[in-house]
Amino acid sequence: MFEKKIGEDPEKDEELSRRRRKVDLTIGIALLAIALVGASLAQSISLSPNDRVEFGQGAVTLKACDSFISISLNPSAATFSGFTNAGQPYSNASRVKSIQFSGLDTKACAGRSIKVQLYPDNSTTPLSLFEDSASTTSDRAVLVIDPDKTLDRAVVISLENGLGQNVGRTDSYQSLSYNVVSAMYTLEFSSPLALMSDVSRVGIETYKS
Repeated sequence: MFEKKIGEDPEKDEELSRRRRKVDLTIGIALLAIALVGASLAQSISLSPNDRVEFGQGAVTLKACDSFISISLNPSAATFSGFTNAGQPYSNASRVKSIQFSGLDTKACAGRSIKVQLYPDNSTTPLSLFEDSASTTSDRAVLVIDPDKTLDRAVVISLENGLGQNVGRTDSYQSLSYNVVSAMYTLEFSSPLALMSDVSRVGIETYKS
């Protein structure tokens, strides 16, 4: 009986090598997927009504009203100058221009409000977020979700100003828009105040409206 050893048939050797690489690649992808799932779970935070949670700056997924939402901070153009929270002067810097919310289930959160505040490192005092009415500043953004579950997602959320007054979906200082394609809400400030580099934590609180 004739037997051919490995190395004597280049074509079969190459095929065997390709199969081994494919197996290694499959294992590598599986391990990467497990790592990514682990990272996502590490960012998930349970949020109960009237509870408050804080997490680091950036896009973070958390649970609110039995639904998972993602919150991210978006910078303005680097055109602002002023003083940091520590009192140091800065120029040509970005402030928090808008906050984006995706995955928000307005039916599950019907009749509730979501308050967002930004905090510097090692401080329990929130940063001023935007210039508000009557030459005041506001250190919070509040989304008010209507209790009527039949309302369209584009109109079901309104805003509160720093005085706790409902101003609808837009006024001269803040505005809320909804993208039907991405199902994302964007809260934008006309005159943002919070320096992006000052933000260390984001505080979220839900409560009955």
